[in-house]
Amino acid sequence: MIGLSLSFCIEDILYGTVALEDVEKIVSGTRAVTPEDWNALIEDYRRYYWEKDPDGGERICRLLLSEGRIEQPRLEGKRPHNICRGHWTEHLADMEDSE
Repeated sequence: MIGLSLSFCIEDILYGTVALEDVEKIVSGTRAVTPEDWNALIEDYRRYYWEKDPDGGERICRLLLSEGRIEQPRLEGKRPHNICRGHWTEHLADMEDSE
């Protein structure tokens, strides 16, 4: 599966809706460049999205980041995918019509 929202997808993994081993990658709408950017982003997400298990959410995020499974199109001047029809897909081509 390919996730389209870092916050919501990690929340799904954290709460057992999606298995971590089923996640190919997350194509995020974030724009974090430096370690400080990532630290600030993760701190916000710990409070607002992963509040039931902030340590678990951070652990999953940092694991995906270290494995190169988080992509950030905004770093390349591209728009993030629209998640109005959901934040998981099997193929990114499925999402092209929703942008």
